[in-house]
Amino acid sequence: MITDKNLIKEVIDLIKEKKFSVAKKKLLHFDQNKDHYYYNILGFVLQELGSFDDAEKNYIKAYKLNEKFLEAKFNQACLLTKKKSYAEAEKIFLDLINKNKDDYLSFYNIAVIKLETKDYNSAVEYFKKSLQINNCFFNAYHEIALTYEKLGNFDQAIKNYNTAILFNKEKINISSNNLGTIYLKLKRFEDAFKCFKEAIELKGDKSLVYYNIACAYSELGESFLAKTYMQKAVELNKKDKKKISNLLGILPYNHYDFKDYKFWSDEFSKDIKILNKNNKCNKINFEKKIRLGFVGADFVNHPVGFFLLDLLPKINSKIFDIYIYSNSPKEDDLSEKLKKNLIKWEKVFMLNNQEKFDLIMSEKIDILIDMSGHTDKNNLEIFANRAAPIQLTWAAYLATTGIKEIDYIIGDTYVTPIDTKEYFSERIINLPNIWCHMSTSNISKIDTVETPALKNGYITYGSFNNLNKINNEVIKVWSEILKKNSSSRLIIKNPNLDHYLAKKILFEKFRKNGVGNEQVILEGRSSREDLLKKYNSIDIALDTFPWNGGTTSFELSWMCVPLLTLSGDRFMSRCGGSINKNLNMNDWTTNNCDDYVLKATKYLNNFDLLNNVRKNLRDFSRYSSLFDTSNFSKTFVDCLDQILKIYRNKNG
Repeated sequence: MITDKNLIKEVIDLIKEKKFSVAKKKLLHFDQNKDHYYYNILGFVLQELGSFDDAEKNYIKAYKLNEKFLEAKFNQACLLTKKKSYAEAEKIFLDLINKNKDDYLSFYNIAVIKLETKDYNSAVEYFKKSLQINNCFFNAYHEIALTYEKLGNFDQAIKNYNTAILFNKEKINISSNNLGTIYLKLKRFEDAFKCFKEAIELKGDKSLVYYNIACAYSELGESFLAKTYMQKAVELNKKDKKKISNLLGILPYNHYDFKDYKFWSDEFSKDIKILNKNNKCNKINFEKKIRLGFVGADFVNHPVGFFLLDLLPKINSKIFDIYIYSNSPKEDDLSEKLKKNLIKWEKVFMLNNQEKFDLIMSEKIDILIDMSGHTDKNNLEIFANRAAPIQLTWAAYLATTGIKEIDYIIGDTYVTPIDTKEYFSERIINLPNIWCHMSTSNISKIDTVETPALKNGYITYGSFNNLNKINNEVIKVWSEILKKNSSSRLIIKNPNLDHYLAKKILFEKFRKNGVGNEQVILEGRSSREDLLKKYNSIDIALDTFPWNGGTTSFELSWMCVPLLTLSGDRFMSRCGGSINKNLNMNDWTTNNCDDYVLKATKYLNNFDLLNNVRKNLRDFSRYSSLFDTSNFSKTFVDCLDQILKIYRNKNG
């Protein structure tokens, strides 16, 4: 036995305080009797310091000195699990079980191995065996709940998380938080918020809880509260790049100081993980075809897919080879259409960022285009490591990424005039007409109609935008418009309005601004064809601000509905103005809220004048640059040629 009991007590106290370096120093200076306890403690200290090989050697020494001392063998198996040496670890745990049938911790750790190796059914069985021996074991209830969650068995996951909470003597918040995320997936928002509230009051990572609260509010269209809680999350953990990116994705839904955006974009780009270990980038070989890559998670029936569908076939295959790197398991009929124009469709959602980066580098992509920005499942870390000689961001996220290695952002002369360059880390490159266009080959032939007010006797306004864009200021202004005539109506349509709580929140906000439920019509999800047909019920589309509509504004323009927009000073705030400019509808672009209300109510007593506006759109809109794929494709390729020329002149 170690005779110096004071030393052992001192080392254990240091371990509790996580002062492992000091504990190591004291142990290594100990030159008296070194028995199995000594080597086991030294092994644990070395393990916590990351010296896994030395730690394992000491565990083995401890066990050799006393083969009845199974703790050392158990610790070795746990260490092997950390090292992902799963087969070796499982073998030791099974041996320990053979020596002691009541070893619930070994059953538990085998279950953890099965969980980590995605053998979920086996994991469930081993967690159950652990619980049969110790039916008060909090960790096993929590982990079996997590396993059921992975299997999609939410009923069993909920049951076991609730049991874990009952046995949570340490008052750790992880089970309450995870239970809340399941309720969030099931759209049981009230239950989710209750769990998150409990999680905040318990010990543990509050950053993750705040993040989940922000996600819940975002789904309900409460963008200000989503921003507030996401900021709390990142302030507690500024090293979590995903949360910072989410904050940058939420900020523009409300008016914000660009200094705040700049601060967080700098935090995001700070200390990016190094994937490009050689700090080298491929050179463009102009003797071969240019390899053009698109990276994103939305190459489906989604705005990103709508932007690419008719564009890709128009890109000259004699000059460009096209690659798509899809960061989502989702594929649909639009995905299949996109694939017809590609050299390769790479499914990268199962790869880590290092593997994605290595893949893109190995395929020697010349121009890499980000189609996500600070939206979910982005791959900005890959761009920050310079995966291609030329890197762009386009169409999906209409603000700077803050990544200096992304060379260009594509805009147009209205949304990104040169005097707005201070808002971008990227260099602005402008298309001559409009920054984007919408594919129409996947739209059924739908007739447009005269303005519905002629038949209804009142004006129907409409917005089919993301609920987060309908912020408190927007609701206040729209309420002023509705109060000008109690007969007028406003249709708000969005998939998230299938949820009762989202509807309740919106109705309450309008009531606080003096507008009753009878004037506001809330509708949820429908097919895209039915959504487009719904525009035939609307006289005037009301744009959101400061984040204007994007795809919704293209769609309503296709259906010849006039768009009333309020223009701001940044890309996201100028999309509606750019669309109106291309439709010769400049007088429908306003610069302040008073003018916005005035223009919206101008036609309350003159439906014929409003119908003339509609008629002009019906004669022109579908032939405009918004839907002219041939012309847009030419300007897009001209833009790429210009960028290639700049690169060639710079690099010889």
